[in-house]
Amino acid sequence: MKKCISLLFISIVFSVKSNAQADAAFPVQYFKSPPNISIRALQVVSEDIVWFAANHGVWGYTENAGKTWHLDSIKADTMYPQFRSIAVLNDSAVVLLSVAAPAYLFKTTSKGKSWKLIFKDDRKDIFFDCLKFSDAENGIAIADPAGGCFRLVKTDNAGESWKNVECADIPPAKEGEGCFAASNSNIAIYKNNVWFATGGIHSRVFHSADNGRHFESYESPLPQGEQMTGIFSIDFLDENTGVIAGGNYVKMDSSIICLAITHDGGKTWMPVKSNKPIFGSCVQFRNPDEFYVTGQCGTFKYDIRSGKITELKDKERAALKFNTLRFSASGKALWLAGNKGSIALVRLP
Repeated sequence: MKKCISLLFISIVFSVKSNAQADAAFPVQYFKSPPNISIRALQVVSEDIVWFAANHGVWGYTENAGKTWHLDSIKADTMYPQFRSIAVLNDSAVVLLSVAAPAYLFKTTSKGKSWKLIFKDDRKDIFFDCLKFSDAENGIAIADPAGGCFRLVKTDNAGESWKNVECADIPPAKEGEGCFAASNSNIAIYKNNVWFATGGIHSRVFHSADNGRHFESYESPLPQGEQMTGIFSIDFLDENTGVIAGGNYVKMDSSIICLAITHDGGKTWMPVKSNKPIFGSCVQFRNPDEFYVTGQCGTFKYDIRSGKITELKDKERAALKFNTLRFSASGKALWLAGNKGSIALVRLP
């Protein structure tokens, strides 16, 4: 049953340091959903409409910028799926993808009043990491590799049916290479271009120029060699300009490369250096001049023109630690979500 409730929110401010101006204060609203959930799937539909999905089968949305929230959960067979991917297709159609075996893909065309199971994968070693749609009909999802082959599935009918991308059309996975289901952001799409990013013992960027039918791979400057190293998130502004984020999940050190930029579609990457530790669970462009990254070290803004990194903090100077972030189309509303059911809205100028 769908529930409409008002979530508790607290208005606070955080300060941003800049060499060009004094600290600036921005209003931040914190919203508390059920505290036992971890939110890694977030989609901003408009200035007021935001959807999320989490573990324990929980999903929810607001249509008035957080004044009230509709919350509910889905039970599949005898379990509550761990949702880490979401795609809002239109005003009433949404799909949710869970990670591990069995993996479930549910779809609603009634804004959550009812859900239909449209895809299920019972393979014991299945683990889906990300789902992205380029429009209301065309989407692609990636799961960790098996037998040296990355498992990619595509749909061209809003998720009603799915087809595998042939292993012969994807460079083989290397030993210990996989993807991270950290923030539903290790796939990026721009027009006919599809990228996905990997990590672990090996870390690379894969690119397709034909809507995900054939891929090639490029090396990444982010750390690799351990189970929790590499790229956790990728975003592209256009067919040439992109950013990757990640690092080493179990080691925070300013010497570790956690960000890199490309201007040639992912063929080559320029590392971004920081004088303080940054771990990138999720990275997103706000506009052509800046991108934001969030993770267990906090939330940061990178100014592409100046190369300056600015950390966002609250008025108590506490770091803003979240799993995922997304912007509204105007770039003025920054939404973040993370552990313990935390959701935040930052109003930017």
